[in-house]
Amino acid sequence: MKRLGILLIVLAVLTGCLASSGASAPTAVPETVMLPQPAEGWQDSYLAFLDANYDIFAALWPDGLGGVGFIDLDLDGTPELVAFDQGASVALGVQLFDLIDGQVYCVSSTLDSAGGAFDSAYLSSVHVCTSFFESFRLSRTADGWCFWVDSSNGTEQTAWDEIVRFGGDGGALTLTSVCYRYLEFEPGSGLVVAENYTVGGGASDAAGYQAAADVYQEGQDTGYNAAGVFLWNDMERYGAGHDGFMTMVKDALTAYVPITDTVTLASPVQ
Repeated sequence: MKRLGILLIVLAVLTGCLASSGASAPTAVPETVMLPQPAEGWQDSYLAFLDANYDIFAALWPDGLGGVGFIDLDLDGTPELVAFDQGASVALGVQLFDLIDGQVYCVSSTLDSAGGAFDSAYLSSVHVCTSFFESFRLSRTADGWCFWVDSSNGTEQTAWDEIVRFGGDGGALTLTSVCYRYLEFEPGSGLVVAENYTVGGGASDAAGYQAAADVYQEGQDTGYNAAGVFLWNDMERYGAGHDGFMTMVKDALTAYVPITDTVTLASPVQ
């Protein structure tokens, strides 16, 4: 009995120490996302930027941009410009532009040359490949509300995909590589001969990759679908040249679907 009493005292002391160590239960993720008001005149800011820099766009993407849309990826109330290139592989390359303190910056591009063509103050080393506006999903995960995308591409010999989470830092859109998978295949048989995984930028394995991806792929999706305009929807209206490009952008502004405080989820994340 004496030993049992001592054990209970020790357990009580340890419990008290843990309780006072600053550890606390994770903060519950709210069921509703509330956004600030958009920056005044944000549409005109993007139009003016694209009009003034059309020659740069034409030089970087001589085949033209395949699609344009607007999505509030960092949930700050003001949407980012999402521009798809024409794409020479499985998925299209995506270029992202953000309006920061009244100025438009390129924050991500699949072209290295974009860093020299535009102000690179906020340019991320993370880029995105996908073929649909709807690929950008708004979810409430255990880590909080966010947009994310399963960015992927490949060839006959290789394939890669990466979960990219979007956020904000000092008013600028940020891209974070959650997890990354790269596979190489044997020609003819298609057997995997090499594989590489990272989670949070560090080396991992297939199980670690999938666990990190599941946070987003199995999170509670809001059902929000972004919209935009693709060049091939109306080749005559969006023909080559400045006027066709600007017409496509204006139509994309009309197609923009804002996020409102009615985007809610019925049950909390477990």
